[in-house]
Amino acid sequence: MNTPETELGPPRKCADRRMTNGRSWPCLHPGEVHIWKAFLDGSTYERDRALLSAEEADRAARYHFAQGRMRFVAGRALLRTILGGYLDRPPAELAFSHGPYGKPWLVQDEQEERLHFNVSHAGPVALFAVTKEGELGIDIERIREIHDWAAIANGCFSPQERTHLRRLPDSRRRPAFFQAWTRREALLKASGDGLTGESAGWPHAPDAGYSVQSLVPVPGYLATLACAFPAPRTVFLTWLGAPASTASATVELPNMLS
Repeated sequence: MNTPETELGPPRKCADRRMTNGRSWPCLHPGEVHIWKAFLDGSTYERDRALLSAEEADRAARYHFAQGRMRFVAGRALLRTILGGYLDRPPAELAFSHGPYGKPWLVQDEQEERLHFNVSHAGPVALFAVTKEGELGIDIERIREIHDWAAIANGCFSPQERTHLRRLPDSRRRPAFFQAWTRREALLKASGDGLTGESAGWPHAPDAGYSVQSLVPVPGYLATLACAFPAPRTVFLTWLGAPASTASATVELPNMLS
């Protein structure tokens, strides 16, 4: 596994680009990955829903519980808003397609520089990773008690990871388990396989050729970013406000795990 020394820093502004609400938008330079953190609860449902496609609205309607439905709508609206900001395009006009195992990709004009993105959420916390460099995957999980962790580890983790987990005391095993789990999920998502692809049943996700970094985006949560290109300069931003509202972003440097 490659564990890069990640270059952290604030986003550089694009002097000739503005958000539609008049706020400057961070410029995504070559060699960078922007990771946006957002909290999905408390958004304006009807305004967010107006940004979605008919297919997304239909998916939202199939949620049995209101909380899950509202979080899905907020997440899709925010993804559209973020990508639309980089492309200077209205969020509602964006179109998406999917790879053979369900990984979404953005339909773009030939003259546009291609954006690669990936999304993950755990409860109300969502992460959106965006780059121009190539394929990437991100995964976030809330640290919690997993009673059958050994059975899951036997089916998903490498022998080295399983041995490491067994040797840890309970207080350290829980975060170590989720660090290994998010790493596996991020690698599978970066490869395009996800949970249903050819690599999903492997005892561990292949990491050859990938740069991997683990981070703590919020206390009590762990995340991993996997990139199919050399270690990027990573810019972390927090979205403030509901996706369809007048909002701004702040820059932060989360805790990194070695």
